[in-house]
Amino acid sequence: MKRQLAETLKQQIETILDDNPANDDDKLHYAVLAEIRDRLYVKLIKYQTDYTISFTPAQAFALRILYTDYINDPTCYLGNRLHALAAEVHKQFN
Repeated sequence: MKRQLAETLKQQIETILDDNPANDDDKLHYAVLAEIRDRLYVKLIKYQTDYTISFTPAQAFALRILYTDYINDPTCYLGNRLHALAAEVHKQFN
C-alpha cells in the first residue's frame, strides 16, 4: 500500500467516524473501521513510501462496506483500490 493510499483511507475513515452510528449494525461497522484507522495510524508513524498491511476477515468486510455504502466510485483513487479489495472479499467469502 502506498503512503498516499494509507493516508487517504485513514482520513476517509476518520470522516465517517465523526458521525454518530444509527443502529447496532453501523456501530459494529464503525468499531471495525476504528480498528483499521488505528492500525493505519501506527503504520504511518514511520515514514515510508510503501507499507505492508494485512486485514482480518472482519476488517476486510468493513472495507468492502466502506466502499459499497460510502464511496462506490471506482474512478477515484481510493474508490479504485477499494473496489478491487471489495471484489476480492466478495469472491473469497461467497
